[in-house]
Amino acid sequence: MITLNVWRRTPDGDRLRAGQIRVAAPDPTRGGRLKGEFRYDPGYLEQPQALALALDPIHLPLKSGIFAADRPHAGIHGVFEDSLPDAWGRGLLIRRHRLPRSHQDPAHLLLYLGQNGLGALAYQVAGSDDIPPPAPPTSPHDTLALIEAAERYDLNPAGLADDDLAALFRAASSPGGARPKLIVEHQGASCIAKLGSHRDRVDLVRVEAACLALAAAAGLEIPSFQVVEFGRHPALIIERFDVCGNQGRRHMLSMQTLAGADGWYQLGYADLADLVRRLSDRPEVDLPALYRQMVFNAFIGNTDDHLKNFSLLHRDHAWRLSPAYALPPDEPQRGEHVLHFGPAGYEPSANALAALASAFGLSSRKARQIRDKVTSVMAGWRERFLDYGVLPLDLELLAPGIELRRKRCTESG
Repeated sequence: MITLNVWRRTPDGDRLRAGQIRVAAPDPTRGGRLKGEFRYDPGYLEQPQALALALDPIHLPLKSGIFAADRPHAGIHGVFEDSLPDAWGRGLLIRRHRLPRSHQDPAHLLLYLGQNGLGALAYQVAGSDDIPPPAPPTSPHDTLALIEAAERYDLNPAGLADDDLAALFRAASSPGGARPKLIVEHQGASCIAKLGSHRDRVDLVRVEAACLALAAAAGLEIPSFQVVEFGRHPALIIERFDVCGNQGRRHMLSMQTLAGADGWYQLGYADLADLVRRLSDRPEVDLPALYRQMVFNAFIGNTDDHLKNFSLLHRDHAWRLSPAYALPPDEPQRGEHVLHFGPAGYEPSANALAALASAFGLSSRKARQIRDKVTSVMAGWRERFLDYGVLPLDLELLAPGIELRRKRCTESG
């Protein structure tokens, strides 16, 4: 049995003990299935309305009682697994603490993650009265050393010295995704630094920066970002939107958690629109914003559009669509999107994008205006990529895929 206290950090920097996770040992008679539960702390339920917040308004409504985690291969609710990194950071977490396979389940990983996750939640073994303070901010020198350590780890995970591994864990164990990322302090703000990988065919640092610039020009809400050179190492520095001031945090929920999607799923952009309509306090703003992001993803060929790359953010005392993030083109050349576009399937077209307008509550005229704006901006994608230092050779590798998608998304069949 593992028992964890769950803490929620508020935008003002307060720390509230929200509840407790309990996960029983794996059941060997049922294929190692995990049985877990969560219950809110009575003191948390008694907080004033301004502080009390359901950690997951769909699956963990704010009330007393035990909530069983109906996820036998995880043993915890999706909102808590949202705190964990994906492949790259999870591997680092396991290697840093030399975790045996029996301790690589999500509950144990949360224990070792502690307060280092993205978002507002932190975890500590039951019996502790408070969560430890956050790690001190990084200096530019520290950032360079961390980037160099991340490069060495990316090339050879087993070859990193213990001191480097410990430092890298503090900075890189929380961001999601399969690619190298660090949490760094830059110009007084907490940021995510996205790094290149030795497996990249093109300079994805500059390519994704150019895509963010295109998205902003197309009207998407994008966090502040810039490409920064640390020695000979470029990094895409993106300001975190879950951080408020020095110690405050905003709570986030991935669409994967809200949809209750576990493992393989077959969902589409209209399903995301349903969740926004249900939970956002300003659907008249967030539904057009989500439609705009869908159209941009279709044009740029962002086939990394899985449910963890869309979130709701609790800001101004309400749930709202988060700024857009993770907007790369289809560099791995997957071809198909993760989310479908209605009856048209996983390869969007102009007709499919137009047909989905009603699912977002948009008039044909409003949807057309959004598509026209994205079309206009994407006409200059080559110039924008060159502005951000993308090499002509990389440009030519990406051009066939982007141009094919632009054609599909502008020509009615």
